[in-house]
Amino acid sequence: MSFNLKQATDFVKAVDLRGIPRGLVELGAETDAGEVFDKAKTQAQVVGSGVFSFAEGVTADVREAISDSALLAQLVANKKTPVEQDPVAWFKTYSEVLQNVGWTLQVGQWDDYTAKGNAAEVHDKILEVLTAALGPTAAAVAIVTATVKALQGMNANSPWITLFNRESQRAKIARFQVGLVEKNEQSDVFVSLLVCLIKAEETITQVLFFKYRAAKAHFEANGAKVSINRAALADLGPAIRTKVRAYQKDYLSSILDVPLT
Repeated sequence: MSFNLKQATDFVKAVDLRGIPRGLVELGAETDAGEVFDKAKTQAQVVGSGVFSFAEGVTADVREAISDSALLAQLVANKKTPVEQDPVAWFKTYSEVLQNVGWTLQVGQWDDYTAKGNAAEVHDKILEVLTAALGPTAAAVAIVTATVKALQGMNANSPWITLFNRESQRAKIARFQVGLVEKNEQSDVFVSLLVCLIKAEETITQVLFFKYRAAKAHFEANGAKVSINRAALADLGPAIRTKVRAYQKDYLSSILDVPLT
């Protein structure tokens, strides 16, 4: 399906973000780590309830456009579909926004991983599931592993963890996304996206390190393969950035350089 810039631009213009909370944090995108995206580096960023890793070679403008698009999708989903009521519907709205701005998603099925594998904590289960999904792509697995380990090593009160927990946790429900952004020789952009859902009997705290088996919680995940035409990102990126600019400080973390060794 070809990208229709006019339709996508009209969609972005029509998005109404009024009423979405702002002024939530004092520490925003300018704190903690790097201040700019860098094509020569493997980097990561928290975008609301999502953690996105960017492989070396993905240009700075593409990284910025991915971040802004994912933020727009989250803000719209937050406003339209309260995650406490129906987290699966929240993900559906999130995906629909991305499709409207040029992302082509091949969405899989929800799988219950509660009793599968050996992982007992959420971050270990994420790596287990993504390693299986990414298959033989050792470099991709290394990037995601390094990103999750970087989060694991952060102080619980760091702005990164505070932002991610605030957006991903809702009492006994947690929902979040983990994405890996890569490119190919034709300059198209590919995202391996894993959306995760935890349903617990007790209130969830520090979701990435939550011991879901000990808490008798359910861990479900749905993988998606995403392709995005780079020209579409470039054409629509400024309109999306204008729409979400006022929310970036409250929903985007700083940019983290991720060492792979």
